[in-house]
Amino acid sequence: RLKPRGIISAPLHCIPFLFCRVTLPLSQMFKASGDNTFVDLDKWDPSHTRNAGQEDTLSDFDLELLGDGEEEELPSGVAQALHDSHCRKQRFTSVSKYSSEGPTGGSGHHDKGASWVSALASGLVNYLLMFGLCCAYGMIMFDETNAQHRALGVKMNLCTAGLMGLILAGFCGVKVAIGGPDLNPVVFLGGFVETISKEIATQLELDHPLSSRRLVEVGGIWRRLGAASSSDSAVEFCSGQHLEANLVNCQIYHDELRATVIFTVAMSSLILAFVFFISGRFNLTRFACYVPTCVMEAFMSCVGYKVFKYALHFCNYDARQFVPAASVGVPLYFIKAYHIGNPAVVIPLMLFIPLAIFYVSLYGSGHDLEHAETWMFPPMKNVEFWAIWADSIGRHGNVNIKAWLATIPELAIMVVVCFLDCLLKILGTEGKLPVKVDKHREMQIVGVGNVLTAACGSSVGYMQLKFNVINFGILGNMNRRGGFMYAFLCLLTFFTSIEHFNYLPRFFLSILLFFAGAGFVAENLWGSRKYLSLREWCQILLILAVFIIAQDLLYAVIVGVVLTCADFILTYARVPCTVHSPERGSETSTIRRAPALTSSLHHIMHNWVLVVRLKGFIFFASAQGLVAQLRDMMEKEEKDGVRKYRRLHFVIFDCELMDGMDASTAKVLRKLRMDAEAQGVTLLYTHATPAFQFKLMSQELIAGDHQAFVDLDEALHSIEDTILEYRQALQENRWNKLHPAFAAAQSAVFKRAKFEPFKDVFKAESARHGCPWSYCSKRPIHANTTLLWKPGQLNVGLYLVHTGSVALFRELPDPDVHTSSWPSPVAVYRQGWFFNREG
Repeated sequence: RLKPRGIISAPLHCIPFLFCRVTLPLSQMFKASGDNTFVDLDKWDPSHTRNAGQEDTLSDFDLELLGDGEEEELPSGVAQALHDSHCRKQRFTSVSKYSSEGPTGGSGHHDKGASWVSALASGLVNYLLMFGLCCAYGMIMFDETNAQHRALGVKMNLCTAGLMGLILAGFCGVKVAIGGPDLNPVVFLGGFVETISKEIATQLELDHPLSSRRLVEVGGIWRRLGAASSSDSAVEFCSGQHLEANLVNCQIYHDELRATVIFTVAMSSLILAFVFFISGRFNLTRFACYVPTCVMEAFMSCVGYKVFKYALHFCNYDARQFVPAASVGVPLYFIKAYHIGNPAVVIPLMLFIPLAIFYVSLYGSGHDLEHAETWMFPPMKNVEFWAIWADSIGRHGNVNIKAWLATIPELAIMVVVCFLDCLLKILGTEGKLPVKVDKHREMQIVGVGNVLTAACGSSVGYMQLKFNVINFGILGNMNRRGGFMYAFLCLLTFFTSIEHFNYLPRFFLSILLFFAGAGFVAENLWGSRKYLSLREWCQILLILAVFIIAQDLLYAVIVGVVLTCADFILTYARVPCTVHSPERGSETSTIRRAPALTSSLHHIMHNWVLVVRLKGFIFFASAQGLVAQLRDMMEKEEKDGVRKYRRLHFVIFDCELMDGMDASTAKVLRKLRMDAEAQGVTLLYTHATPAFQFKLMSQELIAGDHQAFVDLDEALHSIEDTILEYRQALQENRWNKLHPAFAAAQSAVFKRAKFEPFKDVFKAESARHGCPWSYCSKRPIHANTTLLWKPGQLNVGLYLVHTGSVALFRELPDPDVHTSSWPSPVAVYRQGWFFNREG
């Protein structure tokens, strides 16, 4: 156990965590004695730090560290070591920043001092990646049909990058946090734009290309199936001849599209901001675990597929472009993931070397950009930053509410996916960086930040894990300078111009998309097979296949929900809802009776009584198997011709371990009750609280209080009383009426037993004649209050129950509590029983 000062005593195998950040010579640190190791912290010298090139020592076990605040009292070197170990107590992975390969690939990691040069390098690298991704995001949002609005989409995403980057750099608990737009929401926004475009075109009676199944896209031009590649066969939409023929409607179309898209993006950001803030404020992030893992991984895989498709589409499906792009983008992801090399050097080199080769080849062959149309995107004109407000708030009449409402189904899915994605990125940061993340606070910060992005009509943004890792790898320490530099460059581009995009070839954006999409495939699709069962992983493949075929995430969601429900039903149908198989005659009450009578009761109860011990929450799937088993048991007795006096009479459902049941289970049990009553079987429920008893009656599972009991012993006692009444009626109707002597003999036996219960003690009648009562004294008792004996008492004497009953408990019940809340007794003794032999 660790102590604030003085001597630390811990098992030898727990000591290596002290080497996470500092290493002292063993001769100065440790003094081994037996199985323990002692460290004198008063003699700690923080100047003894690990030498350059010395590898950090890690372990693959969890650590038990000091309580909150205790490390503040330690010397600074130890406190930092404890803090970093505590931040990484969940697990140490091979891709950790503390692996034996540091940021430079060979030396171990060590903190570097804060430097504006490193901050500028980090901000520039992250800006270059984010600017390229924002350009790709703008093109994903607006396809070729609406290509003239792509600059607006780029500005919307740059605004998110700048605002979220600034907010997280200033207030986030992770000082190296980088915020910005993400692929997940952008893919959904692209679907929103497509839906809005179709809806507005339909309202204006324009033939939208995506609405016709007989159209295909070829080289950015929409052509009819089976048509030749001539210009006459091209289908134009609000351009060329189509624009001339529908000049007014096309102008209305573009005005409404811009205003409605900005409104839709702002509303989605505002809704997600509310969800983020509320979940963090009221600790609702725990509900994220309710989403099945396989479904979530499948949705992420669908996004990864779409990102790869966009990467191929940006290259016009030209192998000369997408093969080199994939050859650079995919390895770039793994270089980032496994921290190979210094990211300040490796990432710019891998991005700019292909650009340099392209331009050297282009100008070296005597051509210029005008001769590289197939390699470049159509020129994108800059849009002033105020256009976001001018085209939406300034022209609020152009917002098409009907078109926006058409996006609501996809918006619901987007909220769930983006909420989980944001939470996973926050939690993932704790596993990748040496920092403890307060997820509830971070969610609130992200929520407040997205209120600003919504006010700016920009897409939703949150923490970007891969950018966090890159920023930390370049800075080499925890400071906010890199985030501020990144945010400044993004905002600078947002307020000025984005026309330097026109110098980026198609394959460059494809490199960035392959870089971003490789994570979805490596972690969500292929990586999930390591911790999912084969059945669950096949569900991911099936959902992905549905999405690829249908090209609509809504259908994939429906299939995912159906598969999850089916898998849940099949899984829990095999889980028994009982502690063990129902058994006949396995239980008796705690009341002690004469041996002959007890044997008779056991014999009858073995045929009459079936005890079913329920457990857990009972779903209709697991209840179906139990009900079918009980119904088969009753039908088998009738089919085999078992006589009625030997058939099942009572089924006791012991609900002590049951957590509850769903409505379908109640319906099945109600049907079982009707079938059982038709065959003379009564269903009883034990451990029924007043609320549960009311629920049973409202669901028509019982007819009254006589079918619900406080505990199992009370139910068995009631059944035994019924059996005794049955025996008595049987004796009176058959044996006593057979001859008067039988009735007289029975009456004499009852009277003798009530007068003196010593028949089984003193066998001779002369020994029993009057003598035993001379040695007995009377002890009056009061119901539920008189204590006759408790452990430790001596010389109490032997007791004989003459009238009433006495119970034996393992623990003394509280006399101030109602008897219905008392625990079940071990045994109940009635008239004629001796007890307290131990006393």
